[in-house]
Amino acid sequence: MSREPTRGSEKRDPRAPRESDGWKMFSTLLAGVLVWSGIGWAVDELVGFEALFLPIGAVLGLIGAVYLVVAKSRQV
Repeated sequence: MSREPTRGSEKRDPRAPRESDGWKMFSTLLAGVLVWSGIGWAVDELVGFEALFLPIGAVLGLIGAVYLVVAKSRQV
């Protein structure tokens, strides 16, 4: 028998990043920008502007998403 540990019994540092952490961060950033851009677009349509609130929403979404990513990455 081999003395190598099986895949299920590997000991892992719980604070070490996992492969899925990068995808979670990426999807948080993407969702923040898309959702707030959509809200900005909707406000533009309601108020009658061409492209005033859309970029404001995109920037606010990016700032909020970066804040969430940093806050989640600092939690241990």
